Amino acid sequence: MNATDLQRLAGHLRNQGLRVVVLEPELRLHVTDPTHPFLTQEIVAEGERYVTSSLDGVGERGREKQCADRVVHVLKGAQPTAAGTS
Repeated sequence: MNATDLQRLAGHLRNQGLRVVVLEPELRLHVTDPTHPFLTQEIVAEGERYVTSSLDGVGERGREKQCADRVVHVLKGAQPTAAGTS
């Protein structure tokens, strides 16, 4: 895993409207949904895979677009709903 792969993943995440801070020495991304800024994920490179800080796998190196789709799904799935709605 290298910084180029991480930058590629960050680009795909930004294209989907997420705010991304790249921490290259650690090979880590801090990803935030700007519409719900308290919803964040830390994405790290672990071997040939990307995982969240809770160790949920989001995909493999070389498949950054699919990994970005998975991260978006994880963040959007965590969004709160308004009281009284389902």
